[in-house]
Amino acid sequence: MNAGLNVRLSTMMFLQYGIWGAWLPLLWPFLNGHRGFDGSQIGDMFAVGAVGAIVAPFIAGQVADRWFPTQVFLGISHLIGAVIVWLLADLETYGVFLVFSLLYSLVYSPTLSLTNSLAFHHIEDRDRDFGKVRVWGTIGWIVVGILIGQWLKAQYTIDDTEAASRVFDARVAEASKRDELLTRKQVVLKDGRTPAGRIVRDDSSGVVLEIEIGDGDAKKTETRTIARDDVEEVRPLWAALAAEGKGPELETALRAAQAEGADLPAIRAGLVQNEVFSRDALNGPIGAEHARGMADAFRLSAILGALMGIFCFMLPHTPPSRGAQKNAAFEAITEVKRQPLLTLFLLAVPVSCIHQFYFVHTAGFLGRYQLGAADTLNTIFGVGGGGLMTVGQMTEIAVLAFIPVFSRKFSRKSFLMLGLVAYGLRMLLFAHVDSLPMPPIVTLVLGVALHGFCFGCFIFVAFMIVDEECKEDVKASAQSLFNLVIVGLGIIVGSKIAGWVSEWATTSDALGDQIDYTRLFSVPMWGSVACLVLLLVFYPRKSLTAG
Repeated sequence: MNAGLNVRLSTMMFLQYGIWGAWLPLLWPFLNGHRGFDGSQIGDMFAVGAVGAIVAPFIAGQVADRWFPTQVFLGISHLIGAVIVWLLADLETYGVFLVFSLLYSLVYSPTLSLTNSLAFHHIEDRDRDFGKVRVWGTIGWIVVGILIGQWLKAQYTIDDTEAASRVFDARVAEASKRDELLTRKQVVLKDGRTPAGRIVRDDSSGVVLEIEIGDGDAKKTETRTIARDDVEEVRPLWAALAAEGKGPELETALRAAQAEGADLPAIRAGLVQNEVFSRDALNGPIGAEHARGMADAFRLSAILGALMGIFCFMLPHTPPSRGAQKNAAFEAITEVKRQPLLTLFLLAVPVSCIHQFYFVHTAGFLGRYQLGAADTLNTIFGVGGGGLMTVGQMTEIAVLAFIPVFSRKFSRKSFLMLGLVAYGLRMLLFAHVDSLPMPPIVTLVLGVALHGFCFGCFIFVAFMIVDEECKEDVKASAQSLFNLVIVGLGIIVGSKIAGWVSEWATTSDALGDQIDYTRLFSVPMWGSVACLVLLLVFYPRKSLTAG
């Protein structure tokens, strides 16, 4: 492959995945932390975002395989997509955001498989050259992710004084909130969770906690029983606001909860200036401000999309190929009935569901720990969780670089097995981050780093298998068909499951919503184990056409 072609294909991949990586890792914290959508609604957003992948094999694949040049379709799609994603930054209501997410999916999703198809069409050696080109998509994702993280750190990070002022407004300023501080208790559990509510019973057998959930007419009361062995401490809710281990701060927090209206200005000044509030309390408004700034991620994506749209018209000419069968998509479907494609396509749906748990929940999960992480870490990756997630793309670069070296020595099945093991191990680390014998931030970085093996050894290798197992005149449609499964059906099902599981793992109380991440990440962890067993049983040791 000559240098000029390499540069053009690599730039195409850089922009293609930079567009996506700008906003996808931040979608959950943006919609939940800033727009206020619940888990089920956000699951809907991710699900409709996959509809385009379902349409792609029957429109984009047909267009590229039968009608007109791939690069033209890519250029038009990205220019339209740039306009839509710019508008997404400012849409506030659930219904409107859902509709525009669907429209964006219809124009962007087909381009994922078509960039692969265009690259495969022009490279000389699949094993040797495709990894060198595709790795620039990963680099694009990394660069954009860190750029957004640094932007949030520079433009949307408030200091502790402003955060304390916002905590006061939210927790102390209103009489009803002060009453909650005085009448409710917080139960500190040994696993780190801190449910809050009214104590019904507290004795040697355990704690019975009455929790109010919802607002207004939707408010309801639930009673929860907590075993004594699970309880670390029971403390007044007002004490949860105070910095730990500081007696004077506890006194000040109590006085604030007992304050009358006339005393509030002086109380406010004392709370803000004397650093009374705990780190956890301050992190609430700091995280909320980061979520507000994530709207800029959509705007950056739009700018990159416009550049990509223009650049696509400079890509090498990729004409449609015309096979004997008129509809390339249906011909590609007949290819999937053969092994190993049949097993690969069937596994792709649950694997995509597991993959979706990572993209739906990890940025918010990491952001919670990153607020308390070392300044050095945040200086490198920025804040908000999205920047730290690029560690996974960094290992992805290394994995993609080594796949060509080992692809002739190890079977495709071996790579797929390694990918599934990485999926399960990553979710294990996330689920038990607070109980493992190492600092949580180290555990999280290791878990994120496994993304390179998850993506490289399963999804990347799977696309290679699809290309080498299909006939020449339906390769674009076959790539789109696999994209339908991995980015379409899998994401729709996975997004809904991730939303439902998050609601199942979420508790609501006087302090707001708290997610039990051990419960949440255990679901995809066991799903990975099940997929590994299915692969070992049903995937042929060696395909008919490839090793």
